Amino acid sequence: MQELPDLSQLSHSEKDDLIRLLWSMLQSQAKQIAALQAQVADLQSKRNKNSRNSSKPPSSDGLNKPAPKSLRIAGQNPTGGQKGHPGSTLCQAAQPDKIVIHDVPDQCKSCHLKLPFAYVAETRQVFDLPAVKYEVTEHHSMQSICSCGHVHTGQFPAGVNATVQYGPRAQAAMVHLNQNHAVSVQRTAALMQDFFSLPVSQATVVKAAQTGADLLRPTVQVIGQAIVGSVVAHADESGLRVVKKLHWLHVLVTDTLTWMGCHPKRGGQAFESLALLQQFKGVLGSMTAGYPTKPWRANTPCATNTTCAS
Repeated sequence: MQELPDLSQLSHSEKDDLIRLLWSMLQSQAKQIAALQAQVADLQSKRNKNSRNSSKPPSSDGLNKPAPKSLRIAGQNPTGGQKGHPGSTLCQAAQPDKIVIHDVPDQCKSCHLKLPFAYVAETRQVFDLPAVKYEVTEHHSMQSICSCGHVHTGQFPAGVNATVQYGPRAQAAMVHLNQNHAVSVQRTAALMQDFFSLPVSQATVVKAAQTGADLLRPTVQVIGQAIVGSVVAHADESGLRVVKKLHWLHVLVTDTLTWMGCHPKRGGQAFESLALLQQFKGVLGSMTAGYPTKPWRANTPCATNTTCAS
């Protein structure tokens, strides 16, 4: 670092040059400080933005989610159930499934005389789940040979196709957990073991879901065609992950019917593949926008959809 020159030895012109140099340096530093302050303010503003005070999605909040703000005014209503609220509680059943008698001794503990008849002093009920375990039904196909040589063999009922298989109720439970309650395939198999002691593989859960989709395919087609023939319908799509890739769940609904179809695309390619919107000739409204859009007018035949509808 250079030492400060002896100002007493400088001429007036040299002092003027030094002053101009220092002034220019001060101006440059002032500009740099102002730029850094603006940058810090901008970074702080971005850091303080979240899904509540900006257009950022809630997923971008991460672990620093803003505290929820209740619209309830403190002290406006008392805590607990409000006046007029019907409420609900566990009530005793009129017809219990099982009664356990807790009887009195034969003799009095005080005077040792024989006690007279006993009566019910109090009843208490316990609501619980019974011990559930899978049951195995074995089917025997009988056979008889007539004296003429003709062989008669009993026929197994419909659905009994293999030497060992899962029944319809067990498969329905897998589909209900995996599809309706969105339980993963792995956890569905574990729950079947935990709840019913029934060993189930993940492949069995997937097969049960596909079997359910095959059985419901005619119903899905009827629902889709019924919505296509309606006067007013609503459409929307939501993103979801299928094998770690983004897909879209397209829905077409009325006040009583819901049709759903999954497709990798969101726009026209999905409409052509699912082939329902092209047939719709009524008023189509967006479920999110809340206003009717331009009606579709086309005569493309409906394609087969393998997804389930409710």
